[in-house]
Amino acid sequence: MVRRLTLGLIGAGEVAQLIHLPILHQLSDRFDVVSIYDPSLSVAQAVGRHWGVPHIHTDIENFFADRVFDAVMILSPDQYHAEHARKAFAAGLHVFLEKPACLTESEFRLLNEDFERTDCVGMVGYMRCYAPAFQKARMLRPELGPIRHVRIRDVICEGPWFFGQVTPVAVPDGDIPDDMLVAGRQARRDAILSVCGADAPPSLLRGYEVLTGLGIHAFSAMRVLLGSPERVLAAHFGATGTEISIWFDYGSFIASYECLIDDVARFESSIEVLSNTQRLQVRYDTPYIRNLPAGVTFQETVGSENRVTEYGPYYQDPFNAELVAFHDAVVTGAPLVDPFSNALDDLTLCRQIIEVAKASMSPV
Repeated sequence: MVRRLTLGLIGAGEVAQLIHLPILHQLSDRFDVVSIYDPSLSVAQAVGRHWGVPHIHTDIENFFADRVFDAVMILSPDQYHAEHARKAFAAGLHVFLEKPACLTESEFRLLNEDFERTDCVGMVGYMRCYAPAFQKARMLRPELGPIRHVRIRDVICEGPWFFGQVTPVAVPDGDIPDDMLVAGRQARRDAILSVCGADAPPSLLRGYEVLTGLGIHAFSAMRVLLGSPERVLAAHFGATGTEISIWFDYGSFIASYECLIDDVARFESSIEVLSNTQRLQVRYDTPYIRNLPAGVTFQETVGSENRVTEYGPYYQDPFNAELVAFHDAVVTGAPLVDPFSNALDDLTLCRQIIEVAKASMSPV
């Protein structure tokens, strides 16, 4: 019999409602959600009623003092990730931490010190790394010859266009204290300015939000599949900060990253690795609709012979796969695909991208 893990959720907003709670319900043989914290009483109560969660809190200290769970999922706004995760590790709890782990390297270094002092499991929610299609691509990677080029792509329409047609989301009924809202916005801005600099233009500030919100999924998958790049060769942010082009130097090849967020209703996300005679591509769809298929293509051309092999479609949701991995790590000690401490590499890369882009900007 599988051991059920009791779970407390920190944050009951969009990601909790649309993604994690439905999947935790699917995985009810493994997880029992027993407590929710959200600063909005209206949201916490609505979500708690819908999913039958018995303990509801709007005070984070009371949430931890109640302590009716073995692990927490931290789904709060990014600027609170370090604070909430450090409280959880200090309480001896296992932690699933939504990406980005933090907004800055300095925050994560302190958090990681706390993690390393515990015997708890820590996991960052890089669901693309746990997707069955990505795992197949990892298995196929050794079959490639020397890599000549890598192309990574996130050209997307954001979530509301998709989930707006599927399910409503409970939103605060004006019941989050104004001082909390102001403090949260300021904390987020301060963290981003500490990386981008006080003189950074709005496009760079918005660009950093895109890097840590969307791009970090691609960067973590790139790192797990290929290792970390030697340096950021070039980076450019467009006028809104949501048009991003980056070149990563791997020594013997270049990896390019293309990102665009617009209002065209599609989600084109992929990693393509090219050798002289082979092509390996893994494709993802929007995370806001459950169980959409993902796939892998392996193509090889030798002389007059060309072979294209399609793997999939894979219908297991990447969020489902990562939560199964988290459960197994806590219950059986199974190793994670990507250890918690590696999240520092992704935040470092985000900072380096900003530095390279900023250095190439024309003086105002």
